[in-house]
Amino acid sequence: MESALYIVPTPIGNLDDITLRAIDVLKNATLIAAEDTRHSKILLDKLGISSKKMISCHDHNEEEKAQIIISEVKNGGIVALISDAGSPLINDPGYKVVTHCAKADVKVVPLPGPCALITALEASALPTDKFMFRGFFPVKEKELEETVCSLKDADYTCVFYEAPRRIIATMEVVGRILPEHDVTLCREMTKTFESFYRLKAKDAAAFLKEDPDRTKGEFVVAIGSLKNDITDIPENVKDAVSELIRTAPVKQVTAVIAKLTGLKKNDLYNYALSLKNE
Repeated sequence: MESALYIVPTPIGNLDDITLRAIDVLKNATLIAAEDTRHSKILLDKLGISSKKMISCHDHNEEEKAQIIISEVKNGGIVALISDAGSPLINDPGYKVVTHCAKADVKVVPLPGPCALITALEASALPTDKFMFRGFFPVKEKELEETVCSLKDADYTCVFYEAPRRIIATMEVVGRILPEHDVTLCREMTKTFESFYRLKAKDAAAFLKEDPDRTKGEFVVAIGSLKNDITDIPENVKDAVSELIRTAPVKQVTAVIAKLTGLKKNDLYNYALSLKNE
């Protein structure tokens, strides 16, 4: 296996979700940089991987540990970067390590794999063609209200993480500011009590209060947009799209027509794709 820094996703719950490639990298690694070595050792033991040199690599020591990782790779080693669960760097440590490695001309190899953000989005039943990930909701109430208010005119699905102890209070704010927005509360994904609650934002807090079990476990919250309806496209524009996509790429056609007409490029693109599919 080539000497490099490998970004290795680990399961977010169900251990069977780890990939064969991830296991191969962990077995061959000469150094494993883990967010919490004690937590990661549980996974390694279950995979039958032992006697590995490990270092902790978290938000407070990335600058220091990056140099150790760079030295390891430049001396011919294989370094696996892992977080406690899911894909490293996605609301987890790793960004500074990757940045320093890139600047030091150390090869970085990302592996695809489990990610709570993507898993939740797939099951949310909300539009996935355009979305934004915002990490955890702000803790302070004023900042939380400002963040939620910023979504009033959003034309995309927005995804947040939230802790069980704060989920009700957070959804009370979301329900008050965005009452008619569709939300999906994704709880304990890939675990025994995996649940997806799809409802209006105004009903979410009350729903959670009805049963204490509904607030147990880590949450991913997906908030839909009120602007999901495709803008009406005039018939003459439809005709133009139909003719032009016969001889030019869909993306190019829709970009030009959007610029000329002021219509939404995404709506034109979706319309053009539907014609192609037909």
